[in-house]
Amino acid sequence: MNINELAGDPLLFYTVATVVTVVLTMALMTVLRLPGSWVPMRTWFVILPVALGAMWLGHGAWTVFVTVVSIVAFKEFARVTGLYRQTLFVLVVYGAIIAENLFALVGRYDFFMAVPTWAVLALALVPIVLRRSENMLQWFALAIVGVVFYGYFLAHLSYLYGSPLGLGYLLFVVLMTQLNDALQYFYGKAVGRHRWTPISPNKTVEGSLLAGATIIVLTFLQAPIAFPHVPPQGVLVAGLIIAIGGQIGDLTMANVKRNAGVKDFGAILPGHGGLTDRLNSLMVTAPAFAHIMGYLYGGFPA
Repeated sequence: MNINELAGDPLLFYTVATVVTVVLTMALMTVLRLPGSWVPMRTWFVILPVALGAMWLGHGAWTVFVTVVSIVAFKEFARVTGLYRQTLFVLVVYGAIIAENLFALVGRYDFFMAVPTWAVLALALVPIVLRRSENMLQWFALAIVGVVFYGYFLAHLSYLYGSPLGLGYLLFVVLMTQLNDALQYFYGKAVGRHRWTPISPNKTVEGSLLAGATIIVLTFLQAPIAFPHVPPQGVLVAGLIIAIGGQIGDLTMANVKRNAGVKDFGAILPGHGGLTDRLNSLMVTAPAFAHIMGYLYGGFPA
């Protein structure tokens, strides 16, 4: 394998880069001896091979992967908020998640964009079918969050796989969003001193700023591989989408947890919480990146 082969294949490049990053992170953790860091790191040893393995298996396998994790993550959300007891609402959201990812797989952008509308209309029928009004507005609103965040937003991960420009967009969004989350954690542990929001008390000013700056630098370094057609101002936009969008997604779902009175959405991922705790940033970065970069520079098929 030579440098040109590695640079010309985003999936190969990011797979190798991920392995190198994990090894370097382990070395850094050993030197810094950050408390409580090894448990989430061991979980990454499972998450990363599974996600990258699904990408290597092709668009169908990746779409199935995104669909399954979206459904499981929404189930966490529904349990935490109490929506899970409202079976018809939950079934409509499940149907929307499946439909969104199916249309992403076959490349039908028209149906992909139409599913949220029809899903919300279906949700509006639930109180009528049940002939109930008590608390129905609350369940209706929570189900709409499920359709939009877990169905429409996350399904952009499936749609980006089909970009005619290759997998650079998708790999960049997935891995840089997760790296941004990890960098906030490590910088916050190592040098963070000033908390900046009660919504997520562990966030620090230093962790957020240093993570964002690192992501922007890394975006410029990898742009020739991820999206070589994008000019420098577009590369900056891409980095800002990850740095800022990831924070918005994280804080949005953190606000849900605070209102529900829970620390995490689940315990399926040791050291991380539930799947929603791991996907919350992608809920914003994936659609924002797809539409902004797709509109400005192409690559989001329609």
